[in-house]
Amino acid sequence: MMNHKLSFTQAKQIAIVDYLAGLGFDAAKVRGDDHWYHSPFRDERTPSFKVNRKRNVWYDHGTGEGGTILDLGAKLNQCTLSEFLEKLSAENYDFSFHRQPNTHKPENRLEVLAVNEISSPDLLYYLRTRGISKNLVRTYCKEVDFRIGERGYKAIGFPNQSNAYELRNSWFKGSSSPKDISLINNNSCSISVLEGFIDFLSLMQLDHKETRDLIHGNDFLILNSLSLLGRSIPLLQSYKTVNIFLDNDLAAKEAKHHLSGIHFYDASLLYNDFKDLNEYLIAMQKLKEDQIPQMKSKRMRR
Repeated sequence: MMNHKLSFTQAKQIAIVDYLAGLGFDAAKVRGDDHWYHSPFRDERTPSFKVNRKRNVWYDHGTGEGGTILDLGAKLNQCTLSEFLEKLSAENYDFSFHRQPNTHKPENRLEVLAVNEISSPDLLYYLRTRGISKNLVRTYCKEVDFRIGERGYKAIGFPNQSNAYELRNSWFKGSSSPKDISLINNNSCSISVLEGFIDFLSLMQLDHKETRDLIHGNDFLILNSLSLLGRSIPLLQSYKTVNIFLDNDLAAKEAKHHLSGIHFYDASLLYNDFKDLNEYLIAMQKLKEDQIPQMKSKRMRR
């Protein structure tokens, strides 16, 4: 698919319920045109986040905020409206997602069709661009065929605790339902916490003594969404040692404030000059590649 630069008017026609479905959020209940969700911004038992499908607007009763898909996307991605518009365009949201006035078509829900070992050349190439080896990803991930509406796609799938998958490829970031955490249990009294599975794979890929020593033998909690951190606190309280590998951004900084009562080591200090673990991994690999010609040159001069 070719990139199509969306205008603000075009972007506002993308159905919010379809956008949320693509991110793995399903409505807890539907009353006419009103779709009620558990808020994507916090942990809650009673759904308080409403989307009116007819008007294509949202309202969060917990905070009093609301607006169009642009306001929602900007808040979810911690960016400006213009930046989110660029993100929508770059991720190839096509007009099969767009709201059609005065129609009652079924919702474009994400449906998993098949789960296999990873073999797609496109997915393997995407992994190489992220600095992750195919042997590592095959240990933890699968190749997932899925569809949204009538269109079929492939993605790298990382399983969660509810037998659903976090899904990634070069243009898509979403999940099947239900959204949940992923837990890798090594029967340890120490646990390392990461935002997403690309961060986890990056941590496993890093050839860095300090991180290797820190995570050796650990259990791993992959949140798959910062909004799931709150419900994970009882789990974290059961561990003697907690290492936090979150992104270096405002959302992660605010999330750490909710870890009251949990003594943790903030491992993000190890990659403080980078946005996240994957950006750090790629930078370290590039540095190593740049050093190899210099080392060969020194040996030749001896």
